[in-house]
Amino acid sequence: MNQQHQFRQVKYLPLKWFKGVILLLLLSLVACQSSQPGSQNLETSGETRDETNLTLQNATLEQSNAEGEILWKIQVDEAKYSPDRKTANLTAVKGNIFQDGQIVLQVKSDYGVIQRDGAEIFLKDNVVAVDPRNEAVLRSEEVEWQPETSLLTVRRNVRGSHPQLEASANEGKYNTLEQKLELTGKIKATSEARQLQLKTEHLIWQIPKQTIIGDRLLTMIRFQNKTITDRLVANKARVLLDKKQIIIKENIEYKSLQPPLQIATNEIIWHYQTRQVYSSQPVQLIQYAQNVTVTGNEGHVNLAENIAYLKGGVQGVSTMNDSTLYSNNLTWNVVAQTIEAYGNVIYEQNQDPKLNLTGEKAVGTLVDNNIIVTNSDRQERVVTEIFPE
Repeated sequence: MNQQHQFRQVKYLPLKWFKGVILLLLLSLVACQSSQPGSQNLETSGETRDETNLTLQNATLEQSNAEGEILWKIQVDEAKYSPDRKTANLTAVKGNIFQDGQIVLQVKSDYGVIQRDGAEIFLKDNVVAVDPRNEAVLRSEEVEWQPETSLLTVRRNVRGSHPQLEASANEGKYNTLEQKLELTGKIKATSEARQLQLKTEHLIWQIPKQTIIGDRLLTMIRFQNKTITDRLVANKARVLLDKKQIIIKENIEYKSLQPPLQIATNEIIWHYQTRQVYSSQPVQLIQYAQNVTVTGNEGHVNLAENIAYLKGGVQGVSTMNDSTLYSNNLTWNVVAQTIEAYGNVIYEQNQDPKLNLTGEKAVGTLVDNNIIVTNSDRQERVVTEIFPE
């Protein structure tokens, strides 16, 4: 006998002469099942049978593994079993999923199906799954649970919520062992207080680590009181929700709307709450309203105060007035357009009069060729070259 289900039922029989027959049947059933590695227990307040089907009303269903550890326990309004008892159709499902004796998911749905003797559970329509360990909530129209792999596959109108994040996608996979949610297809994620929005096609959300990993082309938008302040496009990102910062890599295009500024580089650390941008790699800043471009080997942009700091091989160019400034370090007020440059300063002006200034320090504005070059050592003079037509 390959029957794997045990039935615990409360039922009163009016005819005493049935007792011996019923006792014999129960003993035979238990003897056949004692050799099976796992078991499924049923508790019910109502039962109907015909020659092929079993229907349970207001039933509690349980599934255990070979060691006797409970895998899941659910309550249903009705369970209709197939003739081989390996499949059951459920209505009004509500229950818990366990791992190592601990509840890892609390689930409910309008309908469900148990397959392969309880090795798979499908939930359909108005599905809600809650992980009580981390407050994550998953909603969808279709869910598949596989106890053997600790994997919950979520499909159709997937929505996830957490105190730190809300997200939607075409499909999701939740690993209950690692508490990790993988989302795919038309993803839209919004951080707490709706300050940051992220769109992409693939995300991994490591909930205990408070980390989101994006490894495909993604777009991020920062809001301030429902107004867009920053927009960013890149190939990769790691969002650290607890630190309110994002590590962004590969083909970065960052645009600040206020102040108007573009940032291009291959890696930045963005503190999106305070609008601080750090890059340890070559970075280019473009003030597109005044056609001024500044580049350096590394930089820090404080967009809250409209100040940029650049180091190493700094070059500032004013396209409008055809002038260029070189230095080791530079501080640039993006709104006022004032600069302070230090170390091996060279200023080249290609409009009348054409000239070349060298020194240790420069202050002024590139946009109107108003630059003063000085030396910190008074004994050393600033070198000025003027090139007449």
